[in-house]
Parts: sequence; structure tokens; C-alpha cells
Amino acid sequence: MKSLLHAKLIRLNIGPVVFSPGIVPTIVTLLFLYVMFTLGQWQHEKGEYISNLQDKINERKYLSPVSMEELPHERDDQVFLPVIVRGAFDAEHHFYFDNRIVNGVAGYDIYTPFRMDDGGVILVNRGWLKQGRTRQDLPEFDTVTSLVSFKALLDRPPSKDFLLADNVHADLTWPMVLQYVDTQEISGMLGYELMPMVLRLDKDADHGFYREIPVLKLDSAKNTGYAFQWFAMMAALLVIYIAVNTKKRQ
Repeated sequence: MKSLLHAKLIRLNIGPVVFSPGIVPTIVTLLFLYVMFTLGQWQHEKGEYISNLQDKINERKYLSPVSMEELPHERDDQVFLPVIVRGAFDAEHHFYFDNRIVNGVAGYDIYTPFRMDDGGVILVNRGWLKQGRTRQDLPEFDTVTSLVSFKALLDRPPSKDFLLADNVHADLTWPMVLQYVDTQEISGMLGYELMPMVLRLDKDADHGFYREIPVLKLDSAKNTGYAFQWFAMMAALLVIYIAVNTKKRQ
């Protein structure tokens, strides 16, 4: 084992210096180079994917709304796509998405299930309402029970990253306050299945509250920067490997 640690892979004379790396250091270096290259390539491809997705989403601002039956199959192609839906709200069940800040004021995004003509049910983000004087003082609102039609944007449910708390409910009482929006979890609460996407009620549509349709800003430059860092670390490791294993000829 000791002889293997000191065994040399090659001995290459280059003018006044000799390059003579060991077998074990070479194997370790190659392993690290492979890992760095893989991570750098992954970040580079992810950056390209995000950049292409951002271009697609920007183009969708100018599209005419479509019906739910005309939606593309891929989920990424549905994000921020304008649609027109027809159906009725489930006026018995409302969800208050907690800790939504608008202009420095705390409040809730209101989500109400919407049963469409085709039988599918999707959550509708109807907009923001200001929090009451206490957290137990939930804002009240009316919900139409007749058939309605409106324009909306399809979107993914809010991210569950960096959760401050879980959706903890000892019993099902309505309305319900949520710390995050999980369509599968909410389906269990409602007793019927929800679509995995949500609708953002159009700013000019009825049946909603304060709405500012967000601009989806995807940052591909961050991933490109990470890729550059990994490739730079590869170059630095190669320089160190060559410098450590290069000596002056005796």
C-alpha cells in the first residue's frame, strides 16, 4: 500500500523540469475534475433551459386566451398562458394563503376552488385582502354561486421553499389558513381532486380582489455564473496538479 502511494504514473522530461505525478494523486484529481465538470455542465444546461423558458413566457403575454381543452400537454408550456374558463366557484370552501405582503401591509391571497364545465376543478387565486386587526379576524367577502366565465393566467402553485410552518389543522374548519399551497394536500381536505396548476384571476375580471399579476423573472445568469465557477475551479485544480508534480531536474 505504501509503495502504491508513492508509485509514479509517468516521468516526463520537459527541458529543465520533470513532470512526474503519482498514481493515487492522479486518480483523486481526475475524480474531482469529473465531479466539477459534471456540475458545471449541469448548471450550464439549466441556465440555457431557463433562458429559453423565459423567452417562451415573454411571448405568451401577446397570445389570445384559449380554452382548457386547447392547452399544451407539457406543464412548462402552460405557465402564464392566458385562458378563458367557465363554471362555478365552490362557495363553501376558501383558503387564505398566509403572510402575503402588499405595499408593506400583511394580508392573504384568497384561493377558491372552481369547478369547470368539463368537470375538472382548479384553485383560483382571486387576489389579496388585508389582514384584520388580529390574525383570528379573517377578512370576509362574497362569492357568486351562479355560472360565470372569466379570463385568467395559468401558473404553478406557490413554491414550498423556505417554509416557516406546516399546514397544521386539527379539524377541517372553513375558511382555512394555509402556509403553502399544495394541490394534492388540499384535494384531501376537499374530498375531490384538484388540477396541479392554479389560475390567477385576470386584473380586469370580476369576482376578485386586489390583484397585481406578477412578472415571472427567471434568472439564467445565476446558473451561468455557477457553471463558470465550477469550470474555473477545474482550471485551478489542473494548475495545482501540474505545479505540485513538476520539479526541477537534478
